[in-house]
Amino acid sequence: MKTLYNKLLIGLVALCGATMVSCTKGFEELNKPYKDADVTTLNIPGLFNRLAETATDEDNSLYVSLFYHITNQQGVQNTTAPYLNYSSSLWDNYYPFLIAYKSLIKKIDEDPLKETFNNVRYMAMILLASRTLHMLDYYGDFPYSDAANAELGIAHYRPKYDKEADIYKAVLADLETAVNGIKTGDPTQISIGKSESFLDHDFAAWIRFANALRLRYAVRLYDKEQAFSSKIIADIIGGNKPLPANQQPGDMQKNNFGYWPGKVNPPIKTDRLWYTFREKSISNMRMSSNVWNQMSSNMDLDGSGIFDPRCKIYFQPNNAGQWSPQAQAGGEQDGGDPYAGDGIEKPKGTDPQNRKSAFNLMLVRDQNDFPYLILTEADVYFLKAEIYQRGMGVAKDIGAAKNAYEAGIKSSVDFWDDYAKRSFSWTAKPAVTTTAQMDAFLNNPKVAYNGANDMDALTKIATQAWLATLFEPAEAWAIVRRTGLTPKDPAYTPPVINRLPYPNEEKVQNFDNWKAALDGAILDPMEQVGRKLYWMR
Repeated sequence: MKTLYNKLLIGLVALCGATMVSCTKGFEELNKPYKDADVTTLNIPGLFNRLAETATDEDNSLYVSLFYHITNQQGVQNTTAPYLNYSSSLWDNYYPFLIAYKSLIKKIDEDPLKETFNNVRYMAMILLASRTLHMLDYYGDFPYSDAANAELGIAHYRPKYDKEADIYKAVLADLETAVNGIKTGDPTQISIGKSESFLDHDFAAWIRFANALRLRYAVRLYDKEQAFSSKIIADIIGGNKPLPANQQPGDMQKNNFGYWPGKVNPPIKTDRLWYTFREKSISNMRMSSNVWNQMSSNMDLDGSGIFDPRCKIYFQPNNAGQWSPQAQAGGEQDGGDPYAGDGIEKPKGTDPQNRKSAFNLMLVRDQNDFPYLILTEADVYFLKAEIYQRGMGVAKDIGAAKNAYEAGIKSSVDFWDDYAKRSFSWTAKPAVTTTAQMDAFLNNPKVAYNGANDMDALTKIATQAWLATLFEPAEAWAIVRRTGLTPKDPAYTPPVINRLPYPNEEKVQNFDNWKAALDGAILDPMEQVGRKLYWMR
């Protein structure tokens, strides 16, 4: 499927001769497999399950080589990978998803009982919206409305790039349609059974997911499209529309949305996270001093200053059993290997070069229960905190802002406590956070909320949202770019990268549309990344 985007959108140009007739003929021959097999011959449940299994769009190699650095979440290490090697992966993975979505909708439209598949249609629309909104956050303008339509004729072989603002508004309108279209408790709607592995046919959860996406992007666009965003916020917050809340231990999936390998039927093990951490050619990740400073009151190596319970889930001590962060800007490099190749932690004292605290082995080796998250309940609470603190689309209410902020912190801690307790990979389970520990966390001077001081309140909201998205790197990057309020090490100045560059193939195969998307300029990748996205201040 990865080559299908090339076949549909750019492969024709590379293979065609001088005449339009020969081009058309070559394209038709090239795409016989697309017409006759795989995606088009799958039934509706099979196509939906393909969407559910590819609903997340992560590339851990890109995260390690770029996102963790520029968001000040990972200490600079002696082994780095050039991010441009991976910057087109999210682009390449999007279009097979779009093709599968369009094939699903075509199947539904052709079914004589298509009205009974309305819920499936809207669920798929929500998944596409989520992937599309991420594409906007990564690349800005991109081919959307005319993409993956090559079978309609030669006019669609080189799809135009849609404007960011137009795509945002279209997708948010689709989400509203989906929210209003999904019917809970409707016996006429066909169940696709085990193929619905994303939310297990919980239509109320689908509505919460869609509303949460709407709220996230209304906040994202607020400073650029205040009237537009305020209307969405007022509809959701003022209208008390369903949002993630009251997550339940052991069933976090219904309020924390993403790909949960153990929830897929049958369960699927994935080593995509473990691959990133075990390969030194890609990684060498350690707990950064910048993150450590937000989780500990002091630099004591015994960990006595740790006040954020997530620290001991996210990270682990070094070879000497000490909590020693890697300087954000580099400095003393760690030459140890805290992860044995078989995923078993080396006994303390046997790897003297491992001087810095690593990411927790129990977490990074987890192939079954670690979730690849798109949007969490905690994320929504932090959005609400900012909304109330700023008075975005609703009246300013610093009391409600404080309640939402503290609920976001508690939600994130509860989520990771539950994850570690539930995961089979955690042979040594961390203690569940007590009420006293949570109270101490919320009252720590680095965390305590003061709604009377807007800048302090908004900085703390951004900081805690940023910490909660340590394993949502795309969202962490968005928070950094949008707010400018996340913690930064003054000794470390990462390069300014506001977006990912377009794949080089687009310049070659779709030149006119590529150039138009760059406002008529011919820019190399390093020039493209400095251009701000639509919603950036």
